Formats: sequence, structure tokens, C-alpha cells
Amino acid sequence: MKTPAGLTLRGVLSIAGLATLTGLSYGLLRWVESSLQEPEPAASQAPMLTVEKFRGVRLNVAGLREYVIEAPLLQQWPGQRGTQIHQPIIDWYQPDGATREWRLQAEQGWITPDQQQVRLDGAVVMNRDAASGKSPVTVTTRDVLIRPAERQAETAAPAQIATPGGEMNAVGMRAWFDQQRLELLSEVRGRYEPPKP
Repeated sequence: MKTPAGLTLRGVLSIAGLATLTGLSYGLLRWVESSLQEPEPAASQAPMLTVEKFRGVRLNVAGLREYVIEAPLLQQWPGQRGTQIHQPIIDWYQPDGATREWRLQAEQGWITPDQQQVRLDGAVVMNRDAASGKSPVTVTTRDVLIRPAERQAETAAPAQIATPGGEMNAVGMRAWFDQQRLELLSEVRGRYEPPKP
């Protein structure tokens, strides 16, 4: 092998070896530095907001009450964990904003971060009384999903529907708060007693 003047084969190998050691040392140093860096702090598991005796009012486009949510405790969690409400009561109003159409009560509730859905967990009672100007209805069920924009609630759980004239049972149900409409999804059975003359 021919080398430039004054440079021997041994010198070339020494330079190549030093270059290799330098590269390996730099890589090792970067690895050690990265392992010594402080780890990213863990996301907080504490609620960002806690409100006792919470009351929230949603207004319609006319500025009238659409629905009201009340709860003894509300906790908003970081990230995509949403908002948890304890023992929520939700009152849905007719378009006049003054007449309550439905009252929903549950053990627990959860609002998605985008506020497009409300989930009522555990035992749920949905009640429309005669003061609404419509036939009274009481629905007893579990685990109800509400879509406020559609004014709709649904569950896949067993539901019992009581009216002044009778009672029905079904598995799965959909209800529309702005209509006199309940859709029973399966295994529907019931009894009806006509009013006495």
C-alpha cells in the first residue's frame, strides 16, 4: 500500500482506530446522557377542577333553558378523561324554557371532553310528570347514554316503563326528550288496564 510521504501503514491504522474510538465514545456519551436525564413528569391524576353543589344551565338558541344539570360534586379530569358528576339530576325543559319535560336521576354521570355525550351510570330513573302537560311516564333502567344535541337518551339495559294505565318491560330503549316517543328495542312485554268508566 502506498501512503503519502511521512505516513506509514501503521500511522493510517492508528488514525482509523482513533476515529473509530472517537465515534464509539461519542455514541456512548450520548447514551449515558440520555439515561441520566430526568424522566418526563407523569401526568397528574388529580382533578383539574372540583365543584361542590354544582349547577349548570344549558340555554337554547333563543336564550331559554334547554336543560339543567345539578350534582353535589363535579370533577373535571385532565386529558381525555372528561368530567365526572356524582348523583346527577338532569332537568329537560320544553321550548318555553319554563316547563320541565323530563327529570333524570342517576348514581353517577360522566361528560365527554367535547361535551357531545353524557353517560349516566348505575341505576337511572327518568320521570315525566303530569305538570309537563303530557301523559306521566316513569322509566327505571341502568347505564343511559344521552346525546344532548339530538335530545335523545338510550340504553341497552333492561327498562321498566310505568304509565297510569299499565307497565311495560323491555331490553333496550330510546327516548326523545322533545317528543312523546319511547322506542323499546327487544323482549317487550307489558300489561295495560283501561281506565274505569
